[in-house]
Amino acid sequence: MAIFILGMRVGFITSEYPPNNPGGAGISSKLIVDSLRNEGIDVDVYATVGQETSATLQDGVYKLPDQSRYPGPKTIGENISVFRHLPSLDQYDLLHVYNVRHLPGVVLRSSVPVVSTMNNHTWISPDAEQHLREGLPRYDLPTIFRHSQTNGYTGIQAPIRSAIECIGKSIASRVDHYTVQTEGMKKVMTRSGYDPKKIEVIPNILDERFRPAEMNSESYILFVGQLYDHKGPVEVIRAFDSLPRKIKNNWELRIYGKGELKPKIEKILSDRSLTQVSINYSSYTELPEVYANAGLLIHASKYTEPFSRTWLEAMASGTPIVASENPSSSHILKDVAEFYDPFDTQALAETLQEVLSDEKMRESMAKSGKREVEKYTPERVGKEYADLYNRIVS
Repeated sequence: MAIFILGMRVGFITSEYPPNNPGGAGISSKLIVDSLRNEGIDVDVYATVGQETSATLQDGVYKLPDQSRYPGPKTIGENISVFRHLPSLDQYDLLHVYNVRHLPGVVLRSSVPVVSTMNNHTWISPDAEQHLREGLPRYDLPTIFRHSQTNGYTGIQAPIRSAIECIGKSIASRVDHYTVQTEGMKKVMTRSGYDPKKIEVIPNILDERFRPAEMNSESYILFVGQLYDHKGPVEVIRAFDSLPRKIKNNWELRIYGKGELKPKIEKILSDRSLTQVSINYSSYTELPEVYANAGLLIHASKYTEPFSRTWLEAMASGTPIVASENPSSSHILKDVAEFYDPFDTQALAETLQEVLSDEKMRESMAKSGKREVEKYTPERVGKEYADLYNRIVS
């Protein structure tokens, strides 16, 4: 067991942090920081969410100017911001970078050890969906260039994007230690050229508010996520529409999220007269009730999710899960969910039909999820991070 280093100071650097940009990464950041402080670690939080032109301390967070203050892509802007506006970092024993777009800027500034949680595909793969479609090929320069093109970069943009990817990855490779949240993401990183000896699996962290005091399961299917193609909302709607009438008439599909596909989805619903399908939005504080009352969650991502918070939220709520199969979901949900091929809408429809037709199956899935979620409590995850810090610093 590592000897705890008294008075350890950690700088925690993220691009999301409540109450600003409270997305999944921001929620996880806050939960991790709270768990670290409960372990007796002194943590300062830096977040690229500021609207000022210099770093400011507000609500206990050092807010660095966000990427909109700088020209060019968001990735470049965030790295300029952290490089220019982070204070002297010698005061810390260690830096922890979460949500890794700004990782190269931190590495170039830091004189102390850096731990990075690779919770998205930045500096790993420029087109995560295509990477999964191709069976996770090794990431050499031709693959990076090809995937830059499939990700929408054309003409001169493709070689520029490829160059940024290669330079950023080269700098990111200098990190002292990485954490990923699933064995699947460790495989993805290793295939992308990172040293597996520097990668440790520490899972995502549960928000205890999703443990319901009581459950009142209703006949609605839940989708929670951004309305972007790689999240699969259109495939979910089409699969639901193809269900036999005797099943479809007894269930609703409720889509919770925002994003660029909303007009397309609204048109599909109108054209198909899908009155059982609705687009909704809920604040994060209201989501526990939404989950607790749902009969099923569909997680439909078409890429290797680092570790979706929706998995934790559904498991804690006792909501059964149908999930697209990828290296992360098959690791975390292997004893919990029913899987389907993320690129086969018919397979999703068949899986839905099976699960929705079998109440006992859903009850068993819900019980399995509630057992499995005990692996991801803040106490457990906080201790894993504290142990890693101690090993690095000592």
